Amino acid sequence: MTVETMPADIRLIVSDMDGTLLDGDGNVPATFWPLLDSLTDAGILFSPGSGRQYQTLLSVFGDRPGLVYIAENGTNVMRDGVALSREPVDQAIIAPIVNWVKEVAAAGADIGFVVCGARTAYIERTDDAFVAHVRRYYAAVEIVADARAAAVDDAVLKIAIYDVGLAESRTAPAILGLNLPADVVVSGENWVDVMPPGVNKGTALIRLQDHLGITRAQTMAFGDFLNDAEMLDAAEHSYAVANAHPSIRARARHIAPSNIDDGVVTSILNAFPHLR
Repeated sequence: MTVETMPADIRLIVSDMDGTLLDGDGNVPATFWPLLDSLTDAGILFSPGSGRQYQTLLSVFGDRPGLVYIAENGTNVMRDGVALSREPVDQAIIAPIVNWVKEVAAAGADIGFVVCGARTAYIERTDDAFVAHVRRYYAAVEIVADARAAAVDDAVLKIAIYDVGLAESRTAPAILGLNLPADVVVSGENWVDVMPPGVNKGTALIRLQDHLGITRAQTMAFGDFLNDAEMLDAAEHSYAVANAHPSIRARARHIAPSNIDDGVVTSILNAFPHLR
């Protein structure tokens, strides 16, 4: 189902970025910007809900007054430069994760890690290909000799592991097997995120709804991958794009066109034809 008759009081729309709102080249579709202005004029809040860093989201959307950023898979929620909620990990989990990644890398795997601080992201791997890939998601990043030491005075929001092609089959089970006090989620084809227990995009959305006085019934959400599952659960009007992971398509109440077919914008306009 791609078209839904919406109640008149939808007040919040949350969308994942990569594979959902962004097109096949990783860009915000041109059709979105006038829609965002129309949503704002109509009193409907749009919030990007992403595994990306807050600084990266800010560089995409700009400093729009009132816009709420659900960043780092819900561990960092920002509005007008102020943290509405911030959930750091126990820094004791960093060492075993880093050590595992380094062991796998030493055996020849194309794998790396990012220690995601609130101030900046920290990486040790220095080759151009990895650094370029990290910078796609982390606008603020530092290359350091020891990421754990560099981040000791920062609030570490999550550990992101880049594992080419084997994130779901190798990295996620291995990190779960370390039995750390953390949640492990596959956030993309090549990415696994390790976060504080019980913290995700869904818990962040619920906190945001409470903060704004907005209900689940007044919320729309769009997603495509496993780290979007709880966010979709927290919105009564939940959409998986057609290219979504099978479990996400099964979880959502509605199916939107794919990200390369402008699925988020199309579905919002179908629900709010007066915004065309």
